[in-house]
Amino acid sequence: MDKFKEQYLDKLKADGIARKVPNISEENAAFLKNLIQSKKPKHILEVGTANGYSTLQFTWVIEDDASIVTIEYAWNAHIESVEHFKNCKIKNIHAIWWDAKEVIPTLKDEYFDFIFIDAMKREYLAYLKLVLSKCTNNATIVIDDVEKFRDKMEDLYRWLDDNQIPYHIEKTDEDDSIMILARSSLSLHE
Repeated sequence: MDKFKEQYLDKLKADGIARKVPNISEENAAFLKNLIQSKKPKHILEVGTANGYSTLQFTWVIEDDASIVTIEYAWNAHIESVEHFKNCKIKNIHAIWWDAKEVIPTLKDEYFDFIFIDAMKREYLAYLKLVLSKCTNNATIVIDDVEKFRDKMEDLYRWLDDNQIPYHIEKTDEDDSIMILARSSLSLHE
């Protein structure tokens, strides 16, 4: 990562902390970047952009021909993230403003090979069900904040358990974890 990008991310993270923007932690970012580098996705879908911190983290490690579609419902956050993408001269991000539950059905089927869900916790199950037809069969789905906000996503855990869908919880920082699912393990549960 070049010096400008590193300094920009540091400033964006500090500003996010000061304003209580719900960004991923640096530990979480490092884990996700390693995961993305190992999977080499070509088409990433991010549900929940906030100020664009996680999106920018991902752009530093994706290949030049890869792209990211990111969806944010809060207008101010969307505008701020787009400004950050422009400042960093990132061209392979398509930022969409609107309710992800309405946007996801309009996206191309069997297209995304990496999905990152970090938005309204109570809607995680709805997001997961909606992205299933949008994923390639070998896609990786990552869901954030599954320890800290578990009480807000009990329906997600119940659905996974009721349908015997395997998932892996990865402790990414001291107070939270992410959930990793393989799209192929959800094939029978659409």
